[in-house]
Amino acid sequence: MLIANLNPGGPNGGSATQYFVGQFDGNKFTPQDAKIRWVDYGPDEYAGITWSNTGNRRIFLGWMSNWQYANQVPTVKWRNAMTIPRELKLKIVNGDILLASEPVREIDKIASKPYKVNLGGSTHLPKQFMLKMRVTHAKNYSLEFINKTGEKLIVGYDKITNRYFIDRSKSGKTDFNPAFAKMAYGLRLTNENASDLQLVVDASSIELFADNGLTVMTATFFPSSPFNRLRIESNGALPVFQGAKIWPLLSTWR
Repeated sequence: MLIANLNPGGPNGGSATQYFVGQFDGNKFTPQDAKIRWVDYGPDEYAGITWSNTGNRRIFLGWMSNWQYANQVPTVKWRNAMTIPRELKLKIVNGDILLASEPVREIDKIASKPYKVNLGGSTHLPKQFMLKMRVTHAKNYSLEFINKTGEKLIVGYDKITNRYFIDRSKSGKTDFNPAFAKMAYGLRLTNENASDLQLVVDASSIELFADNGLTVMTATFFPSSPFNRLRIESNGALPVFQGAKIWPLLSTWR
């Protein structure tokens, strides 16, 4: 697999990481086709690298920002961050060899006891958490992360366009660059009716892993206060969710 980081030209504008599957003879890489595929569809993953000393695993880590606004984000300390480490795998989908990436298993070491999501109302959120759920029928839905001032970050799936999305237009401070508040989309790459969704959320970032990591999206946000409630919305009847749980994550620094 050949990874190519480019800026501009990402699927949602600015910085992003492409990948190509093919053969390498030690001198020349020959791709299996000319299709453009993305390691991460979100607006805030760039310059990802892997390591060669991780045994049978291939671990990927990206820079969590975008050169469209990296020097303008409304922060001083901790101005940029890295994605969580991700394990890369190749999967065959509809005859194509595609890249999938999911959080490394070591993240479970900082996860606390999980609790169920209240599908009929709102659910309290910790400062850092991991959310996992399975959707038995791929229908329109959205997950709204809301704070006490009414700011919200919206993540979901649009069946008509067959895309996952992240909407941060009302997520807090967005006016530092016109590109920041735009909707971000990630194509769903499987025809399976059921899907799974895993989110890793921190104080100012969200990382989405859908369909066992076939679609990945990373985005940053800058709310005036932490998002402390989750509400699930749908146009029409809600899809059938199974095993929707939240795992609080312990901070690895003090």
